Amino acid sequence: MRFRNPQSLFFFVVLLLVMTAGSLHGQLMGSSIDPFDFPKPGRSSAPAFDPMSSVVRKETGLGGAYLTGKGVPRDPVQSAYWYKQAADHGDAQAQNQMGYFCLWGIGVPLDEAEAFKWFTRAAGSGSQQAKLNMAVMILNGQGTRRDVHFALDLFTQLAQKGNTRAEGYLGILSMSGVGAPPDPATAEQWFSKAAKGKNPEAEYMMGTLYCDIAGHQHDCARAAKLFRAAARAGYVPAMYALGALIERHPDVSAGSYLEAVALFNRAAEAGSWEASAALGFLARDGKEQPQDWIEAFRWLTIATRQGGAPAEDHTRLSITLCRQALAPEQQKRILEADEDWLTQHPHADLYIFSKPRPPQFPADKIYALKEPGTAVQQPISGVPPTP
Repeated sequence: MRFRNPQSLFFFVVLLLVMTAGSLHGQLMGSSIDPFDFPKPGRSSAPAFDPMSSVVRKETGLGGAYLTGKGVPRDPVQSAYWYKQAADHGDAQAQNQMGYFCLWGIGVPLDEAEAFKWFTRAAGSGSQQAKLNMAVMILNGQGTRRDVHFALDLFTQLAQKGNTRAEGYLGILSMSGVGAPPDPATAEQWFSKAAKGKNPEAEYMMGTLYCDIAGHQHDCARAAKLFRAAARAGYVPAMYALGALIERHPDVSAGSYLEAVALFNRAAEAGSWEASAALGFLARDGKEQPQDWIEAFRWLTIATRQGGAPAEDHTRLSITLCRQALAPEQQKRILEADEDWLTQHPHADLYIFSKPRPPQFPADKIYALKEPGTAVQQPISGVPPTP
C-alpha cells in the first residue's frame, strides 16, 4: 500500500495523547457498608448513606464548573484544586482529570511525570480512559520510559474489552509498523471493528482508506458517509475531510458547496489550518463565489499562524499572489483582524460539539510517522486542500 501524495501520509498518525473525558458530576464512590454487617431482623437492608460520595460529587461538580465557567467565572486553578480534592478522595475520573491538567499545565505546572503518575493511579482505580492514556504515554516515552511492546499489550487488553479507542490505536500501529512489520490487512480489520463501534476517529480513518490511499479500493460515496458520521460526532479532522471531499466530488458525496464551506469554517475555528487554507483557496479562485483577495489573504494568513512551517510551505505562492493584489494598508488591516480572530480561537480542538454535554477534553498531540521509529509533529489531515 502506498500514498498518492506526501500529504496523504498525514493520515497515518500516532495520536500522542488520547482525549481524556472529564465529568461535571464525577464518579460515585463505592459503598462504605461493612461486608460483615448483615441486616438484622427489624433493620432496613437499604445501603447506608455514604457521606464521602456526596463530598466527591460536590468537589467534581465545582471542578467542572470552574473549568467550563458554568455558573462561576472560568478559573483553571480553582478547577484543578477541586478536582485534586476529589482525586485524593479516590475518585478515578478526577484522578484522570488531574493527569490531563498536569499534561497540559492547566491550573497546575506542566509536568509529564506527574501526569503519568495520576493516570497510573486512575487506572488502578478502574478507569479505562486512564489506562489508555498510560499506554499512549508509554508508547511515546512521555513522563516514563518508552516501551512499545508494553504499550501494545495495554492497547490489546483494552481492545479485548471493546474499547474502540484502543482498537483504533492498534489499527494505526499495525498500519505504521510500530513494534512489528507493517500489516495493512490487520490494520483495516482494527479500523473496521472500531468504526462499527461508532468510534469517530476510526470512521475517519476508514473514510480516508476509501478515498485517498493508493492501492486500496476507492469508494467516495462510502468515504463521505463515514466522514459525515464522524463529523456529526464532533470530530474536527472529519469535518475538514468531508468538506474537501464534497468540494472535489459533489456528485458522489451527497453534499453541496455551502455545506463544504460550513464544514471548513467549523474546522478552522477549531484550529485546523488545512480548513483555513481551503477557505483561502476558495476565495482566491472565486469558486461558486466572486473572487475575493481580501478574504483569501485573511484565511491563508490565519492558516500559517495555526499550522506553522507546513502551512507556510503550502500557502506561500497563494499569499504572494494576494500581496500583489492588495495594498500594504489593506494587508496591515487584515493581519490586525487575524490577531483578533486568533485570540477568540486560541487553540486546536480535536472535538467540537454543537449541544451542551459533559465536557470532553482532547489532550491529543497529533503526529505523523515519517518512517518507523521517528515522528514529527504535524497537523492531522485527510484529503489535502488544493494548493
